[in-house]
Amino acid sequence: MRSDSVVSRECTSANPAFESDYTHLREPSREHAESPSSSAGHVMNTNIPQSMVSAFVRAAQEARTTAAATTAAVPPSLQTPRASPEPVSLKSPSNLRSSVVTAATPDFDALRKRAFNLRWAECAPDVIPLTAADPDLPVSSVVTQAIARYVATPHLPYGPPAGLVEFRQALASHFARTKSADIDPSRVIATNSAASAIVLVAREVLKAGDEVVVQDPVDFLVAESVRRAGATLRFWKPTDGRFTVDGLKEALTSKTRALFVCHPHNPLGTLWTPTEVRAIAAEANERGITIVSDEVWSDVVLDGRSFRSFAAHGEDECHAWVIHGMSKGFAIAGLRIGAVIAPNRKAADTFITTQGFAQTIEGVATLSQIAAVAALRDTTAWRAAFLEHCGRMRDHAIRRLTRLKGVAIERAPEATFVLFANIAQTGIAEEELARRIEHVARVRVVPGSPRWFGASAAGHLRFSLATTREVLDEAIDRISQEWKTILKGA
Repeated sequence: MRSDSVVSRECTSANPAFESDYTHLREPSREHAESPSSSAGHVMNTNIPQSMVSAFVRAAQEARTTAAATTAAVPPSLQTPRASPEPVSLKSPSNLRSSVVTAATPDFDALRKRAFNLRWAECAPDVIPLTAADPDLPVSSVVTQAIARYVATPHLPYGPPAGLVEFRQALASHFARTKSADIDPSRVIATNSAASAIVLVAREVLKAGDEVVVQDPVDFLVAESVRRAGATLRFWKPTDGRFTVDGLKEALTSKTRALFVCHPHNPLGTLWTPTEVRAIAAEANERGITIVSDEVWSDVVLDGRSFRSFAAHGEDECHAWVIHGMSKGFAIAGLRIGAVIAPNRKAADTFITTQGFAQTIEGVATLSQIAAVAALRDTTAWRAAFLEHCGRMRDHAIRRLTRLKGVAIERAPEATFVLFANIAQTGIAEEELARRIEHVARVRVVPGSPRWFGASAAGHLRFSLATTREVLDEAIDRISQEWKTILKGA
């Protein structure tokens, strides 16, 4: 009999009709008990995929054979996890029912080898990572088929400096369809990820000593890009969990040269309305301030909400640079494909030269662009199912996590697939609480520390939810059953 991991891999070439089938990820085959188990010890969710269960069983066996080594102190850093002193109790794989296998079933054996950046490949084998915002769910087969077709012809030459014409056109069309922004493809420059894009734009628009307003909290790359350009930071603080136009006016000064924002916002999951986007653009335009908008999460807008990009505003309204990436909404982080949308064609042409694209110093792999074109044009059904799944996981996680003593989630995210939980009432610092959760419950989360999100993130933990319902429940089961021990200290 084939293992589930083999079946999973073979199903990546299954009938495309299964492409949008996330039914088994949304609704498990049995009704999950919402209340934490009162039984002693941990019993694994019986719907966990077989390949993942096998990995956990191997991890538990290895932990037992090395029990003497686990008496040493646990390192405080989340970067160096180790096996639990109390190995989790797991059912035999032969007694577990396999999940329904479709093209949407993750291959956890592959993730253990490939998923880095705080995820499966960087965790102990018995740890579940709800960490980096990179989906566990498989990419659409439309994307993998496009890559296969392209490499079937054995020529992989350089592409145009600013990116393939079809990529620039596809992204412009995508913005028109989904982001209320009609843009000329000549404004689009393909980049080696959104992270690289924002650093290059900061280098382009800032000079040493410039004052720049950024949100606090916010993804660390936003502020990091400003620091790398030698500029100085001022912080825009939220009001009741939202970044308001009034709050922006308080943050701006006569010295402010640029405003760097994350829209939709990571980690809060907030989304500005079209009216708010227009008001922010107008405020910046009136003051002669450049806007740099990180819109990497704009493809994970939930509940059918509308999204307006700052790219919708022409140069007369707002001098805006927009950053786009495809790691979140299309699950292709490893292809490192992003884009800059310049305010106008002239600015784009200058950027291509000054930032090294014309000299082949910068640029993005042609193969990644081929995959991106397929994703942008032909994954409508996949994306609809993915967004519905993310919304269900958000609602489910909020219900379960807020039952834990000392945990609060002030508002449901309007976008993204992360939750930013307030843990201040536990009385435990975020770094320490994250360490205890990993050490005791064998689940890794991201602490709301300054290195990740800025000073205002203190007292929070971030949970990434772009996984299966089974894996999410297993992780929350572990945390719930060990919560009293976690609060007492590990």
